[in-house]
Amino acid sequence: MRGGGAFLPGMASLFGLALAVLLIAAGAASAERRVALVLGNGAYQHAPALANPVRDARAVAALLASLDFEVVSGFDETKAETQATISRFAKAVRGADIALFYYAGHGLQVSGSNYLLPVDAALEDETSLDFETVSVDFVLRQMSRETGVRLVLLDACRDNPLAAVLAKAGGGDASSGLAEIQVQNGGAGTLVAFATSPSQVAYDGSGEHSPFSGALLNHLGEANISITEAMNRVTSDVFK
Repeated sequence: MRGGGAFLPGMASLFGLALAVLLIAAGAASAERRVALVLGNGAYQHAPALANPVRDARAVAALLASLDFEVVSGFDETKAETQATISRFAKAVRGADIALFYYAGHGLQVSGSNYLLPVDAALEDETSLDFETVSVDFVLRQMSRETGVRLVLLDACRDNPLAAVLAKAGGGDASSGLAEIQVQNGGAGTLVAFATSPSQVAYDGSGEHSPFSGALLNHLGEANISITEAMNRVTSDVFK
């Protein structure tokens, strides 16, 4: 949703001391194997279209490629296309030193679980969640096999009218905004960052990129700073 309105920051939930020393520096020589999944959806068929997510995702994909990531990407994909893209990522990411997942587009939470919406998602009742959406937990499982550090960046907290439709149809406590992610195995080596605080709604912004994604583009890859410091700077920018 474009326009004004208050929103809360892209505060990172940090797990594991490994992240405190991790550097993603532009031009840094590294033998690390880095693999990223980047998805951006804006051309929704059954929900309001979003102007920024595909621009955001394409820019993030280009930035990550410049930082020596092997990038698996998909833009304005249907559920079937999204599943195929995630399958490619799951094969590529196994054994990676750094696994990263970035998503921009519509998302919602139901009973504390988070779901991302492909462009053809049509929600009629809670059964639709299994067949029309992509569970964030499903993606996390794919990126957790024999990987070192995992980074999850979700710009998916936009106001989503399909959440209201699902709630009226008996879809549990469906709501816009995403729920806090509980990372398994203590979360060692995992960072999860949202565009806003859990259960809150962020906005597309009035510029070329959303506030959260724009801040990521400004600060990921800055030389000689840890990922934790980069996310602190992202948080500061979104506050402003």
